[in-house]
Amino acid sequence: ARSSELEQEAYGRLANIGHGAEEMVELCNRLVEELGDKRRCSQIIISGGIRHFLDGYYLTEKCTLPSIYGQASQFLKHARGDYETLRSYVMTQIKGLALSQTFLSLKA
Repeated sequence: ARSSELEQEAYGRLANIGHGAEEMVELCNRLVEELGDKRRCSQIIISGGIRHFLDGYYLTEKCTLPSIYGQASQFLKHARGDYETLRSYVMTQIKGLALSQTFLSLKA
């Protein structure tokens, strides 16, 4: 346990190098506007630090291109347990996203 605490302290900041998912969506939106008809991408996958269906909802709604999001870390975390734990997590995320899409909207 002590070793993992030391490693987390030493290497934890590596996870913050680069751009976050929200920054990347903002960059993508700017590029879509700047490139216009020269754009060669028609959809994107948003990934990196998305921990909850609300994060995914927010970013896919904010993105001007059709998009989906990934939650690899969270899925893997729940996949370490039994199948029912993973299934329950997945169903909760699906239902939560559906509720978000039905009842929420982004502020302009």
